[in-house]
Amino acid sequence: MVKGKLGQLFDYFAHINQQQDMKKLVLLFAMVVVASSMNAQTSDDPWWIDINYSNNKFSYRYYESLFDFGDLDNSGFRVGVDRYLNSSLDVEFGTSYGKLSHEDIFEANVFDVDLRLVYKLANGYLLKEESKVAPFVFAGYGVTSFSNIRGFYTQFEDGLRSHMPLGAGLEFKVTEGASIEAMASYKKSIEQAPNYMQYTVGVSFSLGGKRDSDGDGVLNKEDACPNVAGPVENKGCPWPDTDGDGVLDKDDQCPTEAGTLNGCPDADGDGIKDSEDACPSVAGIAKFNGCPDTDGDGIQDSEDECPTVAGTLNGCPDRDGDGVKDSEDECPSVAGTLNGCPDKDKDGVKDSEDQCPETYGLASNGGCPEVQEEVQQVLDLAVKNIQFNSGSDVLRPSSFESLNQVVQLMKENNFNIKLSGYTDNTGNAASNLELSKRRANSVKKYIVDQGIDASRISSDGYGIANPVADNSTREGRAANRRVEIEIIFR
Repeated sequence: MVKGKLGQLFDYFAHINQQQDMKKLVLLFAMVVVASSMNAQTSDDPWWIDINYSNNKFSYRYYESLFDFGDLDNSGFRVGVDRYLNSSLDVEFGTSYGKLSHEDIFEANVFDVDLRLVYKLANGYLLKEESKVAPFVFAGYGVTSFSNIRGFYTQFEDGLRSHMPLGAGLEFKVTEGASIEAMASYKKSIEQAPNYMQYTVGVSFSLGGKRDSDGDGVLNKEDACPNVAGPVENKGCPWPDTDGDGVLDKDDQCPTEAGTLNGCPDADGDGIKDSEDACPSVAGIAKFNGCPDTDGDGIQDSEDECPTVAGTLNGCPDRDGDGVKDSEDECPSVAGTLNGCPDKDKDGVKDSEDQCPETYGLASNGGCPEVQEEVQQVLDLAVKNIQFNSGSDVLRPSSFESLNQVVQLMKENNFNIKLSGYTDNTGNAASNLELSKRRANSVKKYIVDQGIDASRISSDGYGIANPVADNSTREGRAANRRVEIEIIFR
């Protein structure tokens, strides 16, 4: 069955003669000449050469060998020349030599020449032109020479056959002048000859490269100074530098006077050219026309009382903002009027040393008012007469008269009092501490009940601490069961 089908196929091939082969070669040569002159140079690098390894696969009987990639018995090579036409199209002229075989039925050497029109997908429309991976498709016309034909059937004579190469590929751009490419070409026979697939992989190199002798990016044919590098905007010639300061005249604000600041002199290097610098020999800032502000506080040095230390008071630090600079301020972190320190009651004693910071007093008395002798006597008598039974926080009636005198003093004077309760050492210390607090509260309650605002009285207990008498005697223990009274000036 196979033998019969192959025989019919090769019978067709036997009708091709040498005259027809010559016509095909002439036609292909004419197409190459036309394609090579289709466009003027539209890219700096239009000519490339391709060198590829190839492997041919016979297309026969349901394509049973067409996609047999692992079998490399039909290996060969292909060489091609590419010509850039435009961003979407290239033309390629190539030739390949290899072998084409199918089992032991057909075997021949194949030499083909073809011309292909290549459509590039990396054309700026579908993909970016600078894409590293650039797919493409192609179609064309070519001729294949079959020679040294062997196999069961040899009715197919040596000679040329026309074909159409159809296919696709990928280009992997390695450098500006070199790429790796892979292609699959289906050689579709126009005449009665085998169709076959050709797979190739190889490299592509630039043939010409850019002609730019001085490397300035301007091609020689457009470069007015081809041997001296220069900018594109000056046709490849260098710009002049009249004053020789390294700043081209076109960018030099002082083209006839050498300088480092946009071509102008700047003796102090502060970024302000000397012609506009009020202090040309001392580095400064633009805000003060080139004069310095060493500490950066916004006050130029010539007007700054502390030019090396940033500050807000004539250029000097004043952290608390009280109008006294820190170097003269006794309390630099707290605003005040007494040598820079607070003195709320204006008594000439700063609050940090004033025992009565809210009440005008005497410096000799720690900033507190002097307690009159008769007032102190009343307090001392009250303390002496405040008494409790052992273990009790109930005031004895003998305490009332002295406490009434304390009440009267508080109504007549603007001071507060502090009550401190104590016990003797009889009993548990923790219980005594609690008892001392209750005793102080009992005295406070009595005074409040007599019409004094509770906010003017503070009370606390200290238990057996600070005894005023000997706890080993009955009289001493009685004296220690007490509540002391202390005047507090705010």
